[in-house]
Amino acid sequence: MWSAPHIEQSELLDAEAAIVRAFETQNIDHLRVFGFGELGIAIGWPTESPTVILKRQAPGPRAMVDSDEKRMVEYQRALIAQGVSVLPNTFNRVDLGNGHFAPYIVQPIVDSEDLLENVLATATPAPDNECLLALRKLVVDVVSDTPELGLSIDAQVTNFAWKDGRLHTLDTTPPLIWDADSGPFYDVGNYLLALPAPLRSTALRITRRVGDDYRTADGALFRTVVYLKRIGEDRWVEPAMECFNAVLDKPVTFDAVEKEYQQAVKDFPRIKMLARIQRRWTRDIRRRRYEFFITDSFKGEIL
Repeated sequence: MWSAPHIEQSELLDAEAAIVRAFETQNIDHLRVFGFGELGIAIGWPTESPTVILKRQAPGPRAMVDSDEKRMVEYQRALIAQGVSVLPNTFNRVDLGNGHFAPYIVQPIVDSEDLLENVLATATPAPDNECLLALRKLVVDVVSDTPELGLSIDAQVTNFAWKDGRLHTLDTTPPLIWDADSGPFYDVGNYLLALPAPLRSTALRITRRVGDDYRTADGALFRTVVYLKRIGEDRWVEPAMECFNAVLDKPVTFDAVEKEYQQAVKDFPRIKMLARIQRRWTRDIRRRRYEFFITDSFKGEIL
């Protein structure tokens, strides 16, 4: 299968230099990009012949980076305890000086044909498709919201590989694990620094509204269907609904999926516009480096 990846610190420093260059030029042509998140990208390293995937996380002071890493480790352990196969990864960091660090998640490279979105792209849509059935079971088995602990998973198909008849999750950030006093996406670490300070509370409300869906299997699977439209797989929407609705207390409907997708089409560009304002202010006024990629994850490009 996949083994735990390794990267020398000297290689990580070279990767950091290449990423900083991309921050400063807003150009990623010199990087080997494997995927786009909302405020980050997954790059293959070394560029010429990648052996690992690097995901640079939001930088911050040591205490915050330590806390983020601890929570991600706890989350992965919780998923594994529920029978989820988590792609092996390691946590690394680059010292940025002044007590701040850039954390990296390092993962093995997954063959393109094993990515779930590519598996579905070549399959005939059907509600009894084994991948849909496995997604349904995974979410139902994982999601819980008890007085002691909440646990969920972002089950959009882009977050999984399908190999040897089993799902393997590629993305455990942000970690969907929470205590009795919080909820999904209540702790987003340093990522709010990507947005203007006066508007961070608004962005956090939008994020937490989405996060509320992850408190239940109904909501998590609803999100899975919505994000099928996001990657242009509308042909899978009806089969996924039929498959998931067989076990849901609150059935997914076409109207609800379309409404939420259209809301996402509005919300994501708004948040990215705010991020661009913050980038301009950080660079032009504060004369500091803006430490995030602003992406259009719908189109797979940086802004």
